[in-house]
Amino acid sequence: MTQQNSASPHVIGVIQRLTDSGITFSASHDGPAGKISVTLTPSQLEMFLCDPAAAFASVYGITRGDYLSWQAAGYMAQCAELTTKGRQCRNPVHGGHLVATPDRWVALRGDYCLIHQERTVND
Repeated sequence: MTQQNSASPHVIGVIQRLTDSGITFSASHDGPAGKISVTLTPSQLEMFLCDPAAAFASVYGITRGDYLSWQAAGYMAQCAELTTKGRQCRNPVHGGHLVATPDRWVALRGDYCLIHQERTVND
């Protein structure tokens, strides 16, 4: 099955009629503590029909790639410091373990864990 880039004009019309009748739309996605329900605008619902990840990213005001990276990272914002061997530190940043929403995860990227945070302050 191939994925469409946009919903058909008929579907868009149905969404608009439902919206005009006062109906709201919600969808759920995986999060660190189970499912997270969000409200979708009509345009986000249209997007959801073709690309759910892009629609959820739109809800949070982030990119599709950031939304998918949040999930792939296990909802953990990892320390930005490199180890002496040149690898990224595996510790979570302060407040970065099981980050509840992807927009918060994006905001935490580039921060440091408690160990490296102290080192950067003292340098």
